[in-house]
Amino acid sequence: MSSPYSPYPQGDGPQGGDQYGGYGQPPYQPYPQGGGGWEPGTQQGYLQGGPVGFGEAISLGLKNAFTFNGRASRSAFWWFTLFVFIIAVVLDIIGTAAKVSALSIVVEIVVAVITIALQVRRLHDTNRSGFWWFIGLIPIVGGIVLLVFDCLPGTPGPNRFG
Repeated sequence: MSSPYSPYPQGDGPQGGDQYGGYGQPPYQPYPQGGGGWEPGTQQGYLQGGPVGFGEAISLGLKNAFTFNGRASRSAFWWFTLFVFIIAVVLDIIGTAAKVSALSIVVEIVVAVITIALQVRRLHDTNRSGFWWFIGLIPIVGGIVLLVFDCLPGTPGPNRFG
């Protein structure tokens, strides 16, 4: 018994596998062709959420210490966080050995301001307003929510923050 129905079409015919996606739909086109939108191969800058290395994240993080607009990629955020952690450990060791706590307090205040700006840019990369930073003031839950936001990938292409 022969059936006109072919559950898995093959070849390049009108119902061929190369011309159609699943369930007879046209193939998925992830990016517009020549549409002027964001192209995955284009280079993104630091404040547009482009990926950076360890040294670049530190230098550009310090250079843009008071910049609350733009975006920060996951790599920029986490490399700078690692740098801040290393500095905190070193200053704690030096402060404990020299019995000087004022140096540590001054550096921590400066780093806190820089980190707030970086956190706001990281939230912008996930297409959230910088006011979400205030959720971190809620004990326990707020910090967990911010950590989840920091781990999420940024929105591909332009968003409302850049």
